[in-house]
Amino acid sequence: MRGFEKFILCLFSIIMIVLSVFFILVSTNMINISDLYTAAIEFLVANKLWVLVIGAIVSLLGLVGLFSSSDSSDESRSGLAIKNDSGTVFLNRDTFESMIMSVARNYPELVNPKVDVVISEDGIKANVYSMILPDTIVPTLSSKLQENIKSAVKKQTTVEIKEANVKIKGVYMEPQKKAN
Repeated sequence: MRGFEKFILCLFSIIMIVLSVFFILVSTNMINISDLYTAAIEFLVANKLWVLVIGAIVSLLGLVGLFSSSDSSDESRSGLAIKNDSGTVFLNRDTFESMIMSVARNYPELVNPKVDVVISEDGIKANVYSMILPDTIVPTLSSKLQENIKSAVKKQTTVEIKEANVKIKGVYMEPQKKAN
């Protein structure tokens, strides 16, 4: 659909340029509008069917252009293309998230970890959200986790993670069983 959207954009850009030049020429009296008006009316009356068909096509293209959404920018932000001699490999955000989640699951101190990855022009930023078990030493856990995330992703994809953030949501306390 990207080529079609580009076509619509080019078509309407040309129409806008022609209209702008026309309005400039009319406003500077370089074109006499009364002569042009009579010629346009004669053409429209003589070619009703063609004018109707062209008008309908341009209207439909306008509606398609107005209501179509371009997913190309979302795709580029949600993934990363790695080019090599054999071609291009596209890794999307979910791929990075599952790699990082597999690293986070190796830490028994983390309870219900969640991973969010942001891919931008600045690089890849990974956020791991989790609760921790009591008596966990946070600086040791977080530095090991950050190192392992960076090295695992680098090893699997040759891509360096710019930031590996660990966000502790709290300390997980196991629910007490009620005594009967």
